[in-house]
Amino acid sequence: MSAAALIPSQQEPAHGPLEDLEFHPSAENSVGVELELQILDRDTGDLSSGAVRLLAACAEEGLEGVSAEFMQSQLEIKTGICHNVAALRTALIPLLRRVRFIANSLGYDLGLGGTHPFNRAANSAVFPAERYQRIQDQMAWLTHQGLVFGLHVHVGVAGGDMAIGVMNTLVQYLPHLLALSASSPFWGGIDTGLASVRSALSRMIPHGGLPHYFANWKDFCTYCRVMHDCRAIQATKDIHWDIRPRPQLGTVEFRICDMPLTLGRVFGLTALLRTLTIASQRLLEQRPKMRQGDRRHYWIAVENKWLATRYGLDAKCIRTPGGKRRGLTEDVARLLEQMRPTAAETGDADFLASLQSQEKLETGSDRLRGLYRETGDWRALIEEMKTPWVRELEEGKRS
Repeated sequence: MSAAALIPSQQEPAHGPLEDLEFHPSAENSVGVELELQILDRDTGDLSSGAVRLLAACAEEGLEGVSAEFMQSQLEIKTGICHNVAALRTALIPLLRRVRFIANSLGYDLGLGGTHPFNRAANSAVFPAERYQRIQDQMAWLTHQGLVFGLHVHVGVAGGDMAIGVMNTLVQYLPHLLALSASSPFWGGIDTGLASVRSALSRMIPHGGLPHYFANWKDFCTYCRVMHDCRAIQATKDIHWDIRPRPQLGTVEFRICDMPLTLGRVFGLTALLRTLTIASQRLLEQRPKMRQGDRRHYWIAVENKWLATRYGLDAKCIRTPGGKRRGLTEDVARLLEQMRPTAAETGDADFLASLQSQEKLETGSDRLRGLYRETGDWRALIEEMKTPWVRELEEGKRS
Protein backbone atom coordinates (compact mmCIF):
# COMPACT_ATOMS: atom_id res chain seq x y z
CA MET A 1 0.00 0.00 0.00
CA SER A 2 1.48 3.32 -1.00
CA ALA A 3 1.36 6.36 1.23
CA ALA A 4 -0.01 8.53 -1.53
CA ALA A 5 -3.51 7.03 -1.23
CA LEU A 6 -5.05 9.91 0.72
CA ILE A 7 -7.47 12.79 0.78
CA PRO A 8 -5.53 16.07 0.64
CA SER A 9 -6.07 18.46 3.51
CA GLN A 10 -8.83 21.00 3.12
CA GLN A 11 -6.43 23.65 4.41
CA GLU A 12 -3.85 23.21 1.68
CA PRO A 13 -3.50 26.04 -0.85
CA ALA A 14 -5.08 25.51 -4.23
CA HIS A 15 -2.99 23.12 -6.25
CA GLY A 16 -2.10 23.59 -9.89
CA PRO A 17 -3.83 22.11 -12.92
CA LEU A 18 -3.97 18.39 -13.50
CA GLU A 19 -1.18 17.92 -16.02
CA ASP A 20 -0.62 14.15 -16.22
CA LEU A 21 -3.58 13.01 -18.31
CA GLU A 22 -1.67 12.78 -21.59
CA PHE A 23 -1.09 9.10 -22.25
CA HIS A 24 2.39 8.29 -23.56
CA PRO A 25 1.96 5.03 -25.49
CA SER A 26 4.37 2.13 -25.16
CA ALA A 27 5.52 0.86 -28.52
CA GLU A 28 6.04 -2.64 -27.14
CA ASN A 29 4.46 -4.70 -24.39
CA SER A 30 7.20 -3.67 -21.99
CA VAL A 31 7.13 -4.82 -18.39
CA GLY A 32 8.48 -3.55 -15.07
CA VAL A 33 7.95 -4.42 -11.41
CA GLU A 34 8.05 -2.80 -7.99
CA LEU A 35 8.73 -5.04 -4.99
CA GLU A 36 8.03 -3.93 -1.42
CA LEU A 37 10.47 -5.65 0.95
CA GLN A 38 10.45 -6.02 4.72
CA ILE A 39 13.45 -4.78 6.71
CA LEU A 40 13.98 -7.26 9.55
CA ASP A 41 15.92 -7.16 12.79
CA ARG A 42 18.44 -10.00 12.56
CA ASP A 43 18.05 -11.05 16.21
CA THR A 44 14.30 -10.76 16.82
CA GLY A 45 12.91 -11.21 13.32
CA ASP A 46 10.65 -8.21 13.91
CA LEU A 47 10.40 -5.30 11.50
CA SER A 48 13.15 -2.73 11.94
CA SER A 49 13.16 0.97 11.03
CA GLY A 50 16.28 0.72 8.91
CA ALA A 51 15.25 2.43 5.68
CA VAL A 52 17.15 5.67 6.31
CA ARG A 53 20.46 3.88 6.90
CA LEU A 54 19.88 1.44 4.07
CA LEU A 55 19.00 4.10 1.51
CA ALA A 56 22.00 6.20 2.51
CA ALA A 57 24.29 3.19 2.01
CA CYS A 58 22.69 2.39 -1.36
CA ALA A 59 23.16 6.00 -2.44
CA GLU A 60 26.85 5.85 -1.48
CA GLU A 61 27.16 2.81 -3.75
CA GLY A 62 25.38 4.63 -6.58
CA LEU A 63 22.70 1.95 -6.57
CA GLU A 64 19.59 2.89 -8.56
CA GLY A 65 16.16 1.30 -8.33
CA VAL A 66 15.97 1.46 -4.52
CA SER A 67 13.64 3.92 -2.80
CA ALA A 68 11.75 4.69 0.39
CA GLU A 69 8.19 3.71 1.18
CA PHE A 70 5.78 5.13 3.73
CA MET A 71 7.22 3.31 6.75
CA GLN A 72 10.87 3.07 7.75
CA SER A 73 10.63 -0.72 7.86
CA GLN A 74 9.79 -0.88 4.14
CA LEU A 75 12.06 -0.78 1.10
CA GLU A 76 10.97 -0.54 -2.53
CA ILE A 77 12.98 -2.22 -5.28
CA LYS A 78 12.01 -1.41 -8.86
CA THR A 79 13.23 -2.31 -12.32
CA GLY A 80 13.41 -0.15 -15.38
CA ILE A 81 11.59 -0.90 -18.62
CA CYS A 82 12.17 -4.52 -19.69
CA HIS A 83 11.26 -6.22 -22.98
CA ASN A 84 10.09 -9.45 -21.38
CA VAL A 85 10.19 -11.36 -18.10
CA ALA A 86 13.56 -12.93 -18.85
CA ALA A 87 15.11 -9.47 -19.22
CA LEU A 88 13.33 -8.36 -16.07
CA ARG A 89 14.78 -11.30 -14.14
CA THR A 90 18.25 -10.51 -15.47
CA ALA A 91 17.93 -6.93 -14.23
CA LEU A 92 16.30 -7.69 -10.89
CA ILE A 93 18.39 -10.50 -9.44
CA PRO A 94 21.73 -8.61 -9.32
CA LEU A 95 19.98 -5.57 -7.85
CA LEU A 96 18.33 -7.64 -5.13
CA ARG A 97 21.61 -9.37 -4.39
CA ARG A 98 23.45 -6.08 -3.88
CA VAL A 99 20.69 -4.59 -1.75
CA ARG A 100 20.69 -7.69 0.43
CA PHE A 101 24.48 -7.51 0.90
CA ILE A 102 24.20 -3.87 1.94
CA ALA A 103 21.37 -4.68 4.35
CA ASN A 104 23.37 -7.54 5.87
CA SER A 105 26.40 -5.30 6.32
CA LEU A 106 24.25 -2.96 8.41
CA GLY A 107 22.82 -5.78 10.53
CA TYR A 108 19.48 -6.25 8.77
CA ASP A 109 17.81 -9.12 6.98
CA LEU A 110 15.25 -8.64 4.20
CA GLY A 111 12.02 -10.61 3.95
CA LEU A 112 9.22 -11.23 1.48
CA GLY A 113 5.50 -11.51 2.24
CA GLY A 114 2.33 -9.44 2.25
CA THR A 115 2.46 -8.66 5.98
CA HIS A 116 4.80 -9.30 8.88
CA PRO A 117 3.29 -12.07 11.05
CA PHE A 118 3.70 -10.60 14.54
CA ASN A 119 4.82 -6.97 14.26
CA ARG A 120 2.72 -4.41 16.14
CA ALA A 121 2.13 -1.83 13.44
CA ALA A 122 1.32 0.95 15.90
CA ASN A 123 4.99 0.96 16.93
CA SER A 124 6.22 1.63 13.39
CA ALA A 125 7.86 4.89 12.34
CA VAL A 126 6.91 6.89 9.27
CA PHE A 127 9.74 7.70 6.86
CA PRO A 128 11.09 11.21 7.63
CA ALA A 129 9.92 13.08 4.55
CA GLU A 130 7.66 16.13 4.58
CA ARG A 131 5.11 14.49 2.29
CA TYR A 132 4.89 11.36 4.44
CA GLN A 133 4.58 13.38 7.63
CA ARG A 134 1.67 15.31 6.10
CA ILE A 135 0.00 12.06 5.10
CA GLN A 136 0.42 10.71 8.62
CA ASP A 137 -1.40 13.76 9.98
CA GLN A 138 -4.24 13.36 7.50
CA MET A 139 -4.72 9.60 7.81
CA ALA A 140 -4.60 9.42 11.62
CA TRP A 141 -5.12 5.84 12.87
CA LEU A 142 -5.13 4.46 9.33
CA THR A 143 -1.48 5.43 8.97
CA HIS A 144 -0.29 2.30 10.70
CA GLN A 145 -2.70 0.00 8.91
CA GLY A 146 -0.68 0.72 5.79
CA LEU A 147 2.27 -1.40 6.87
CA VAL A 148 1.68 -3.98 4.17
CA PHE A 149 3.80 -5.18 1.26
CA GLY A 150 2.78 -5.65 -2.35
CA LEU A 151 4.00 -6.56 -5.81
CA HIS A 152 3.18 -3.99 -8.49
CA VAL A 153 3.50 -4.92 -12.17
CA HIS A 154 3.49 -2.44 -15.08
CA VAL A 155 2.71 -3.59 -18.62
CA GLY A 156 2.99 -1.20 -21.56
CA VAL A 157 -0.08 -0.49 -23.68
CA ALA A 158 -0.74 1.39 -26.91
CA GLY A 159 -2.88 4.26 -25.65
CA GLY A 160 -5.43 5.60 -23.19
CA ASP A 161 -8.50 3.94 -24.71
CA MET A 162 -6.58 0.67 -24.85
CA ALA A 163 -5.59 1.04 -21.18
CA ILE A 164 -9.25 1.41 -20.19
CA GLY A 165 -10.18 -1.50 -22.45
CA VAL A 166 -7.56 -3.70 -20.79
CA MET A 167 -8.89 -2.73 -17.37
CA ASN A 168 -12.45 -3.54 -18.45
CA THR A 169 -11.35 -6.90 -19.81
CA LEU A 170 -9.11 -7.97 -16.94
CA VAL A 171 -10.95 -6.69 -13.86
CA GLN A 172 -12.68 -10.08 -13.67
CA TYR A 173 -9.29 -11.77 -13.12
CA LEU A 174 -8.09 -9.61 -10.24
CA PRO A 175 -9.39 -12.14 -7.66
CA HIS A 176 -7.38 -14.87 -9.42
CA LEU A 177 -4.21 -12.79 -9.16
CA LEU A 178 -4.86 -11.98 -5.52
CA ALA A 179 -5.38 -15.64 -4.67
CA LEU A 180 -2.21 -16.71 -6.50
CA SER A 181 -0.16 -14.13 -4.61
CA ALA A 182 -1.85 -14.36 -1.19
CA SER A 183 0.82 -14.38 1.53
CA SER A 184 -0.61 -12.38 4.43
CA PRO A 185 -2.65 -14.53 6.83
CA PHE A 186 -1.29 -12.93 10.02
CA TRP A 187 -1.60 -9.43 11.46
CA GLY A 188 -0.16 -8.35 14.79
CA GLY A 189 0.45 -11.91 15.97
CA ILE A 190 -3.07 -13.09 15.13
CA ASP A 191 -4.22 -15.59 12.52
CA THR A 192 -6.88 -13.51 10.78
CA GLY A 193 -8.45 -16.49 9.02
CA LEU A 194 -7.93 -14.59 5.76
CA ALA A 195 -5.72 -15.56 2.85
CA SER A 196 -4.83 -11.87 2.38
CA VAL A 197 -5.31 -9.50 5.27
CA ARG A 198 -3.29 -7.02 3.21
CA SER A 199 -6.16 -6.88 0.72
CA ALA A 200 -8.69 -6.27 3.49
CA LEU A 201 -6.59 -3.50 5.05
CA SER A 202 -6.03 -1.81 1.69
CA ARG A 203 -9.77 -1.30 1.24
CA MET A 204 -9.81 1.20 4.10
CA ILE A 205 -7.62 3.69 2.26
CA PRO A 206 -9.25 6.39 0.08
CA HIS A 207 -8.94 5.68 -3.65
CA GLY A 208 -7.91 2.09 -2.97
CA GLY A 209 -9.50 -1.23 -3.87
CA LEU A 210 -11.26 -2.08 -7.11
CA PRO A 211 -11.44 0.64 -9.77
CA HIS A 212 -14.54 2.44 -10.96
CA TYR A 213 -15.97 1.53 -14.34
CA PHE A 214 -15.12 3.77 -17.30
CA ALA A 215 -16.29 3.39 -20.88
CA ASN A 216 -13.19 5.03 -22.41
CA TRP A 217 -10.20 7.26 -21.73
CA LYS A 218 -12.26 10.46 -21.96
CA ASP A 219 -14.54 9.09 -19.24
CA PHE A 220 -11.54 8.42 -16.99
CA CYS A 221 -10.11 11.90 -17.64
CA THR A 222 -13.43 13.48 -16.67
CA TYR A 223 -13.39 11.56 -13.39
CA CYS A 224 -9.83 12.68 -12.66
CA ARG A 225 -10.61 16.33 -13.34
CA VAL A 226 -13.65 16.23 -11.07
CA MET A 227 -11.70 14.60 -8.26
CA HIS A 228 -8.87 17.08 -8.77
CA ASP A 229 -11.24 20.04 -8.67
CA CYS A 230 -12.80 18.60 -5.52
CA ARG A 231 -9.30 18.54 -3.98
CA ALA A 232 -9.48 14.77 -3.55
CA ILE A 233 -6.40 14.09 -5.69
CA GLN A 234 -3.45 16.09 -6.95
CA ALA A 235 -2.41 13.72 -9.74
CA THR A 236 -3.47 10.42 -11.28
CA LYS A 237 -0.85 8.61 -9.20
CA ASP A 238 -2.94 9.46 -6.10
CA ILE A 239 -5.49 6.91 -7.32
CA HIS A 240 -4.35 3.59 -5.91
CA TRP A 241 -6.76 1.07 -7.35
CA ASP A 242 -5.97 -2.63 -7.74
CA ILE A 243 -5.50 -1.90 -11.43
CA ARG A 244 -4.99 1.59 -12.81
CA PRO A 245 -3.68 3.41 -15.89
CA ARG A 246 -0.35 5.23 -15.57
CA PRO A 247 -0.47 7.75 -18.45
CA GLN A 248 3.01 9.19 -17.94
CA LEU A 249 4.55 5.72 -18.03
CA GLY A 250 2.31 4.40 -20.80
CA THR A 251 1.30 1.38 -18.74
CA VAL A 252 -1.49 -0.41 -17.00
CA GLU A 253 -0.34 -1.03 -13.44
CA PHE A 254 -1.54 -4.07 -11.51
CA ARG A 255 -1.46 -3.46 -7.73
CA ILE A 256 -3.68 -6.33 -6.60
CA CYS A 257 -0.94 -8.78 -5.59
CA ASP A 258 0.50 -9.49 -2.16
CA MET A 259 4.29 -9.63 -2.16
CA PRO A 260 4.87 -13.37 -2.73
CA LEU A 261 7.28 -15.40 -0.63
CA THR A 262 9.45 -16.44 -3.58
CA LEU A 263 10.96 -14.83 -6.65
CA GLY A 264 9.69 -17.74 -8.71
CA ARG A 265 6.13 -16.72 -7.89
CA VAL A 266 7.01 -13.06 -8.63
CA PHE A 267 8.22 -13.97 -12.12
CA GLY A 268 5.32 -16.35 -12.71
CA LEU A 269 2.76 -13.70 -11.80
CA THR A 270 4.57 -11.10 -13.90
CA ALA A 271 4.49 -13.44 -16.88
CA LEU A 272 0.79 -14.08 -16.37
CA LEU A 273 0.01 -10.37 -16.15
CA ARG A 274 2.04 -9.52 -19.22
CA THR A 275 0.46 -12.37 -21.17
CA LEU A 276 -3.06 -11.41 -20.10
CA THR A 277 -2.45 -7.82 -21.16
CA ILE A 278 -1.05 -8.81 -24.54
CA ALA A 279 -3.92 -11.21 -25.20
CA SER A 280 -6.42 -8.56 -24.12
CA GLN A 281 -4.91 -5.94 -26.44
CA ARG A 282 -4.99 -8.32 -29.39
CA LEU A 283 -8.64 -9.07 -28.79
CA LEU A 284 -9.52 -5.39 -28.45
CA GLU A 285 -7.65 -4.48 -31.63
CA GLN A 286 -9.81 -6.98 -33.50
CA ARG A 287 -13.04 -6.00 -31.73
CA PRO A 288 -12.74 -2.35 -30.63
CA LYS A 289 -16.32 -2.20 -29.31
CA MET A 290 -15.33 -4.62 -26.58
CA ARG A 291 -13.17 -1.89 -25.00
CA GLN A 292 -16.26 -0.62 -23.19
CA GLY A 293 -16.40 -3.95 -21.41
CA ASP A 294 -19.26 -5.20 -19.30
CA ARG A 295 -19.82 -3.24 -16.11
CA ARG A 296 -21.37 -6.34 -14.53
CA HIS A 297 -17.82 -7.71 -14.30
CA TYR A 298 -17.03 -4.87 -11.90
CA TRP A 299 -20.03 -5.66 -9.73
CA ILE A 300 -19.15 -9.35 -9.58
CA ALA A 301 -15.45 -8.63 -9.00
CA VAL A 302 -16.32 -7.03 -5.65
CA GLU A 303 -17.73 -10.31 -4.37
CA ASN A 304 -15.03 -12.44 -5.97
CA LYS A 305 -12.27 -10.29 -4.53
CA TRP A 306 -13.72 -10.78 -1.07
CA LEU A 307 -13.89 -14.55 -1.64
CA ALA A 308 -10.23 -14.56 -2.74
CA THR A 309 -9.30 -12.38 0.25
CA ARG A 310 -10.98 -14.82 2.61
CA TYR A 311 -10.33 -18.23 1.05
CA GLY A 312 -7.52 -17.75 -1.47
CA LEU A 313 -7.45 -20.46 -4.12
CA ASP A 314 -10.06 -22.44 -2.17
CA ALA A 315 -12.72 -19.86 -3.06
CA LYS A 316 -15.73 -20.68 -5.21
CA CYS A 317 -15.87 -17.66 -7.48
CA ILE A 318 -18.78 -16.33 -9.52
CA ARG A 319 -18.09 -16.79 -13.22
CA THR A 320 -21.26 -15.50 -14.90
CA PRO A 321 -23.83 -12.76 -14.21
CA GLY A 322 -26.30 -15.61 -13.81
CA GLY A 323 -24.44 -16.76 -10.70
CA LYS A 324 -22.61 -19.84 -11.97
CA ARG A 325 -19.67 -20.63 -9.68
CA ARG A 326 -16.42 -22.48 -10.15
CA GLY A 327 -13.53 -23.29 -7.85
CA LEU A 328 -10.83 -20.65 -8.16
CA THR A 329 -8.10 -23.29 -8.43
CA GLU A 330 -9.88 -24.82 -11.43
CA ASP A 331 -10.49 -21.41 -12.96
CA VAL A 332 -6.83 -20.44 -12.55
CA ALA A 333 -5.74 -23.70 -14.20
CA ARG A 334 -8.01 -22.95 -17.17
CA LEU A 335 -6.70 -19.42 -17.42
CA LEU A 336 -3.07 -20.54 -17.40
CA GLU A 337 -3.79 -23.08 -20.13
CA GLN A 338 -5.52 -20.42 -22.25
CA MET A 339 -2.55 -18.08 -21.90
CA ARG A 340 0.08 -20.68 -22.77
CA PRO A 341 0.11 -20.08 -26.58
CA THR A 342 0.46 -16.31 -26.16
CA ALA A 343 3.26 -16.77 -23.61
CA ALA A 344 5.07 -19.07 -26.05
CA GLU A 345 4.92 -16.33 -28.71
CA THR A 346 6.16 -13.57 -26.42
CA GLY A 347 9.01 -15.37 -24.68
CA ASP A 348 7.41 -15.80 -21.25
CA ALA A 349 6.41 -19.46 -21.54
CA ASP A 350 8.93 -20.82 -19.04
CA PHE A 351 7.88 -18.37 -16.36
CA LEU A 352 4.18 -19.03 -16.91
CA ALA A 353 4.92 -22.76 -16.80
CA SER A 354 6.36 -22.33 -13.31
CA LEU A 355 2.78 -21.69 -12.15
CA GLN A 356 1.37 -24.58 -14.16
CA SER A 357 4.01 -27.10 -13.11
CA GLN A 358 2.93 -27.16 -9.47
CA GLU A 359 0.74 -30.17 -8.74
CA LYS A 360 -1.04 -28.16 -6.06
CA LEU A 361 -0.99 -24.39 -6.27
CA GLU A 362 -0.18 -23.70 -2.64
CA THR A 363 -0.40 -20.06 -1.64
CA GLY A 364 2.09 -18.31 0.58
CA SER A 365 -0.64 -17.97 3.17
CA ASP A 366 -1.22 -21.73 3.15
CA ARG A 367 2.48 -22.25 3.66
CA LEU A 368 2.85 -19.76 6.52
CA ARG A 369 -0.30 -20.88 8.31
CA GLY A 370 0.71 -24.51 8.03
CA LEU A 371 4.19 -23.76 9.38
CA TYR A 372 2.82 -22.01 12.44
CA ARG A 373 0.30 -24.73 13.18
CA GLU A 374 3.09 -27.30 12.88
CA THR A 375 5.74 -25.49 14.93
CA GLY A 376 3.98 -22.82 17.00
CA ASP A 377 7.10 -20.74 16.44
CA TRP A 378 7.10 -17.32 14.76
CA ARG A 379 10.79 -17.79 13.94
CA ALA A 380 9.87 -20.59 11.52
CA LEU A 381 7.71 -18.14 9.59
CA ILE A 382 10.43 -15.50 9.52
CA GLU A 383 12.89 -18.06 8.15
CA GLU A 384 10.37 -18.92 5.43
CA MET A 385 10.11 -15.23 4.54
CA LYS A 386 13.83 -14.52 4.39
CA THR A 387 15.53 -17.77 3.27
CA PRO A 388 13.95 -19.33 0.12
CA TRP A 389 14.26 -16.19 -2.00
CA VAL A 390 17.92 -15.86 -1.00
CA ARG A 391 18.51 -19.39 -2.28
CA GLU A 392 16.87 -18.28 -5.53
CA LEU A 393 19.32 -15.39 -5.74
CA GLU A 394 22.22 -17.79 -5.46
CA GLU A 395 20.71 -20.10 -8.06
CA GLY A 396 20.26 -17.07 -10.32
CA LYS A 397 23.94 -16.22 -9.87
CA ARG A 398 24.96 -19.67 -11.10
CA SER A 399 22.53 -19.81 -14.02
